[in-house]
Amino acid sequence: MQDYEYLIHLLNAYVNDVQPLEKPEEVSFENVYKMSKEHEVGNIAFLSIEKLNNKPEPSLYNDWKIFYYFSVERDSKQAEEYERILSLLHESKIRTVEAQGTVTKTLYPEPFLRMMSDIDLIIDFENFDKAKAILEENGYDILANEEMIFNAKNSESMEFDFHCDFFTEKMHNREERYYKSINSPFEHSSVDENDEYKYILDETYFYLYSVLHTIKHYEISGCGIRRILDLFFLKKALGDKVDTELVNKIIEDNDFKESYDILFGVEEKWFENKEPERDLTSAELDIISSGNHGSEEIFIRNNLKKDKESGVFFPKLRMVMKIFFPSAEYIYLEYPEFREKGYSLAKCRFLRIIDRTKRFRVNQLILKIKKIVKSK
Repeated sequence: MQDYEYLIHLLNAYVNDVQPLEKPEEVSFENVYKMSKEHEVGNIAFLSIEKLNNKPEPSLYNDWKIFYYFSVERDSKQAEEYERILSLLHESKIRTVEAQGTVTKTLYPEPFLRMMSDIDLIIDFENFDKAKAILEENGYDILANEEMIFNAKNSESMEFDFHCDFFTEKMHNREERYYKSINSPFEHSSVDENDEYKYILDETYFYLYSVLHTIKHYEISGCGIRRILDLFFLKKALGDKVDTELVNKIIEDNDFKESYDILFGVEEKWFENKEPERDLTSAELDIISSGNHGSEEIFIRNNLKKDKESGVFFPKLRMVMKIFFPSAEYIYLEYPEFREKGYSLAKCRFLRIIDRTKRFRVNQLILKIKKIVKSK
């Protein structure tokens, strides 16, 4: 048994409430712990570790236990801050749709078990500036500030991502397929009876958004174990409540069927103990190597593959050239103010170079080019 297989076993034992097997001799507790942290499932794995007769050595066991309690504390702080910011937004008549982690965690046996890196909210695009001002007044710095998305983070590492739709129209020139499949979240939500500015997403569209968001990560740069675990709890809680006909139509009409079947195939193999109908080895290894947020290697490989399928000649050369000469649309995503000011492509590229020079690292650039050249 490999280290990642034992980690999956520990998670499986927890979700199915069975006694986990003792660690095989060839498995390293240290590697399993490290991997569980990278995928943000270490707290769940710890609950199975607790049931073992032969636990990790005391120092490692203590680190694992601390990580478990860290997830409890972090969840409490995030929940408190989420309600505070939500209240401020609603007081300013900014309507919101809850999305992703804040809802998904309610499907888990205990909310703190589903760790969140950041808190996602959907608001109306015309309220972006007002929302940014509120966050800044409350100790947040606006970091990523793209045309249809912005990110805010404070000194205590509380982080919010604000979106104006399920998916933006462009993301590395690959986003259109997702955006066309589902959009206009407020049209698929109902108003909370206790708060006229709080919108609750319809169960079918929450299911679709969650699944498609995982597919997007998997197809672009990879998705980790936690997102597969999300699919398990999503299916368990909402599988018989969603409009299956609508779900299947959107999945098939927008060419998501292959990725959908692969991801749920992995989910069923890992957490439902079902024998897969196809070889999932490649997908499993991608998921394991992705960490929680994907990897640059998978991003490069998947984009090169799509370029080849689109008939692009010399895709690796094209990708390297795009590092130095990105398109105007790509620059506008990173610097939306350039579009607002009507800058030419030449001026956009020049200003981008000036900005990037401030944080330029030759070794990082060389490493990225090497990854592109060596990608298979």
